[in-house]
Amino acid sequence: MASGPDFSAIVIPLIGQNALADCLDRLPLSALECIVVLRETMGDPRSWQQRYPSVIFLDASPDPVPLRRQRGIAAATGDVVALLEDTSWPGPDWCAAVRSAFTDVETAAAGGPVRIAASLPSRCQALGWSEYGAFAPDHVLPQRRNGSNPDSPIVAARVPGNNMAFRRAVLIEALRGEVDGLFEGSVCARMLAGGRRVVLQPRMLVTYSACDRHNAALSTRLHHGRIYAGMQLRGQTRLSRLVHVAKAALLPIVLTARTMVEMTGSGRLMTRLPVLFWLALMQSAWALGAAIGALAGAGKSINEWR
Repeated sequence: MASGPDFSAIVIPLIGQNALADCLDRLPLSALECIVVLRETMGDPRSWQQRYPSVIFLDASPDPVPLRRQRGIAAATGDVVALLEDTSWPGPDWCAAVRSAFTDVETAAAGGPVRIAASLPSRCQALGWSEYGAFAPDHVLPQRRNGSNPDSPIVAARVPGNNMAFRRAVLIEALRGEVDGLFEGSVCARMLAGGRRVVLQPRMLVTYSACDRHNAALSTRLHHGRIYAGMQLRGQTRLSRLVHVAKAALLPIVLTARTMVEMTGSGRLMTRLPVLFWLALMQSAWALGAAIGALAGAGKSINEWR
């Protein structure tokens, strides 16, 4: 089998400090191009550079996550760019899985399973499940057909934002004219509309391992809901926006129930009652933000995605 194209790993720190170091220590830094796009409070880039001399550290102090992603992509040189967040640590087969996913020339985007560490505090587990429950290994892998190759990619509609890779040339084209940065959902939709392939690679596993307290705050969940609805409904009629507001009233129940189904596959649902409590609160805050975004747009909420 022909080897896949060389790729660049781009790490977007949400926490910095030890979480970033733990993420970087799990990558074969001598065997790939690695770029880290820092924010303020994450330490002097020169200090990080001394600790990891083969890594490229960029300072993007005021930028939210989507723009930091875009800045890392602009600096990358690999045929494929793979993006991680420092909350999510790659497994030992992650690099090989990224390369394997892109041996098919039709593949434009790939993601992988996200395991939520049971050692995290309940609130941070709830954040992980609300964001990435659809990509939990026990939820993703049963989609495979019986008798299929266990390493074969699974056709998908989207990829997880903490564990995704793209063919760089196709991604740059999909981002052309985009001023808000890289949003994985909209980019995957454009690629699919253009006849490209989006997949999940089973061995491209990360473990959501570090507690991201800023993004676990209920106020931040509200901002994320507002970002989503504001961007989804950009340019829509007032009637469409009002319909979305009406639907938002049901979102806390729908989103919480959906995530509970995803958690059930892990076999540990009943041991996670505190997680469910926080999950319901987070989904309610997100739904309130979605209602605000439907009426008033995204506003400056994107600045809270950091």
